[in-house]
Amino acid sequence: MPGNIVLIGFSGTGKSSVGQSLAARLGWKFVDTDDALVARFGRPLERVFAEEGEEAFRQAERELVASHCARSGQVLALGGGAVMSDANRECIKHGNWVVCLDASPPTILSRLQADVDEVRPLLQDRDPLQRICSLKEARAPYYALADHTINTDGLAISEVVEQIIRWLRVEL
Repeated sequence: MPGNIVLIGFSGTGKSSVGQSLAARLGWKFVDTDDALVARFGRPLERVFAEEGEEAFRQAERELVASHCARSGQVLALGGGAVMSDANRECIKHGNWVVCLDASPPTILSRLQADVDEVRPLLQDRDPLQRICSLKEARAPYYALADHTINTDGLAISEVVEQIIRWLRVEL
C-alpha cells in the first residue's frame, strides 16, 4: 500500500469527518492540514489571510503537505484550495492514494451553514452558492486528478469510509 491516503475536495464535502473515521478504522494517524496550520500560526486561518496574506498561508501549507507526504500510514485531509499548488499536487500524487470527495453546491452550502463551530469565509460572500459554483468549476480540473472520486451527497460518513475501503481493496 502507498504511503498515505490523501483526501481532497471542496469545503463541506466531508474530508475531515471521513478522514477521522477512515484513520480510526485503519489504525492510522489523521492529519487535517487546516487544523495543523491553525496550530502552527496560533490563530484562525481567516486572521492569517488578513494579517499575513494568502502567500504566507500557501507557503506554510506547501511545507506542511510536503512534510506529511514524506511519511506514511496517515490519512491526510487537505484544505479545499491546496490542490491549486503545483508543488502540492506533485507531493500528493507521489506514492499516495488520492481520493476526491465531492458534493453538489447546494449540499456544500447546507453543510457549511450547519457548521456553526467554524467561520466560513465563503458564507460571507454576497451570493455564497454562486461563489461555491465558481470556485468548484475553477478547481474541477485539479480535483479530477484524484485516483478515485466519491460523491458524498446523501451518504453517511460510514458509507463513504466503506466505499474508500472497498476501492482500496480492489486497487491492492
